[in-house]
Order: sequence, then C-alpha cells, then structure tokens
Amino acid sequence: MAMTPLERKAAFKAAVTLAQTTLDAAASDVCGVTWFHLSEGLANRRALSAEVQAKFAAYIGRSVRTVFGPSAVAAA
Repeated sequence: MAMTPLERKAAFKAAVTLAQTTLDAAASDVCGVTWFHLSEGLANRRALSAEVQAKFAAYIGRSVRTVFGPSAVAAA
C-alpha cells in the first residue's frame, strides 16, 4: 500500500529537517524540481516523473513502491 499524500509530505519535511536545509533547497538539489512542483505531485495534483519519484523515495529512505504504490513502479 502506498503512502498517503500527507505521509509523503511529512516524511520529506522530516528528512529536510534532519538534513538542516529548506524545503526549496531539498526539492531543487535532490529532486531537480521546485518545492511547489514537488508538493503538488506529492498531493496527487500533478504527475511526477519516474526520475523524480525515484529521487524522492531515495531521499526519504523508502522504495518507490512503498511511497507511490505498485502502479508507479509499473509505469517506470
């Protein structure tokens, strides 16, 4: 079962806090997108590329399947 949008956002914010950086910087440096783009994708209001999904999942220490569900892995 995939994480909920709220769980994804909370996990990212926790990782950002532990890395002592900002949401904007982490979204840009880690995922290569703006925080707005990433947050819209995490909330399922915008599609995230397989590359961004993989980078995001790695950053929070989870698998793409765990974060976005099996359909995300099949689409990649």
